Amino acid sequence: MTNLPTTIRYRGYDVPTGKTPADVKERRKIIADFYKKWFNENSEKSVKNASLNKLIHVNMISKKETLHWACLSFQSTLTVLELSYVLKHAVKTDSVRPKENKNQAKFSRMLTMECVVPKLRPYVVTAKLMVGVKISDNRRLQYCLTAK
Repeated sequence: MTNLPTTIRYRGYDVPTGKTPADVKERRKIIADFYKKWFNENSEKSVKNASLNKLIHVNMISKKETLHWACLSFQSTLTVLELSYVLKHAVKTDSVRPKENKNQAKFSRMLTMECVVPKLRPYVVTAKLMVGVKISDNRRLQYCLTAK
């Protein structure tokens, strides 16, 4: 992307487009702030997905995993700012066994879901949403959200 501005103003945030440690740190702060607001505004902490016809829940592991990966690029940070839209409109593209790590141990399946978010063009074409299916109660839990 040529002639990229140093920041992109979106939903009240100035998202840095660079790759410096300071830019990554600022994007982490933006994502953490966004999740805090999202949790306060969404008492159910879930959104019904049209494709699955099921609720996708959001909790602290959702925030932690997304925060870890989405801060690495401005495209992924912008994608997080459309969390509710992506949760509602994403479509399942794959289903795999979870990785053998601590974070995914509670899931029986990991769903890969994708969603086009028109508002994010030209910076982001597709959002990638990872959803874990919990072993204990079969609930769908947002695991990670990034730009594809």
